[in-house]
Amino acid sequence: MRRVLRIAIPTLIAGITFVACASTGGSGASNAPAATAAAKQVTVTIKGFAFSPATITVTKGAKVTWSNQDSTTHTVTSGANRSKDGTFDAQISGGNETQVTFDKTGTFAYFCQIHQGMIATVIVN
Repeated sequence: MRRVLRIAIPTLIAGITFVACASTGGSGASNAPAATAAAKQVTVTIKGFAFSPATITVTKGAKVTWSNQDSTTHTVTSGANRSKDGTFDAQISGGNETQVTFDKTGTFAYFCQIHQGMIATVIVN
């Protein structure tokens, strides 16, 4: 009986783990989910030197608000590979926010000019 339990219990645990992992439906690539907004307003939080969520999807005409919850100044600067493209550029001091209205569809990469690791994306449908 002990031998059966030694084999059955780990097999049962492995099966439950497999079912739990398979039912999540995600790839596990990101801890923070991307935001999708059918509404016309979305807020991105700047905290801990990061944009959260890092990727958002909004509808054309949506307003995106960036809320800086850090005590330091950050920027929200459009462009890929840390190169400005002129679509939007705002400096946000700690505790403040800024808004951009997206009137064109497309994918808009952005970054903080001051802090190299801060990058994110707005997808407009």
